Amino acid sequence: LVLNPAGSGGSRFLLLSVAIEAGSSKANDDFTARDAELRDIILTSLGGKTVDELVDMTARERIKVEVQGAVNARFGKNAVKRLYFPQFVVQ
Repeated sequence: LVLNPAGSGGSRFLLLSVAIEAGSSKANDDFTARDAELRDIILTSLGGKTVDELVDMTARERIKVEVQGAVNARFGKNAVKRLYFPQFVVQ
């Protein structure tokens, strides 16, 4: 996924990949069937972050928890068992 952080005026971007460990086989099927919705949730959650928030390594776990909470809110409690950012590059 690629997005422009808040307040960057389009001059900065975040390139990331997200890996989700589903909490159940139903959640996994839902993630596959509703891929566009899942991507939108992630982009919306991260799009409100500033560059300073995104580059702060100490905030990375908090950001993961926030994204996981947003996905669980839409897909059901415990839909996400774990969430990872294998790629997270701010330019």
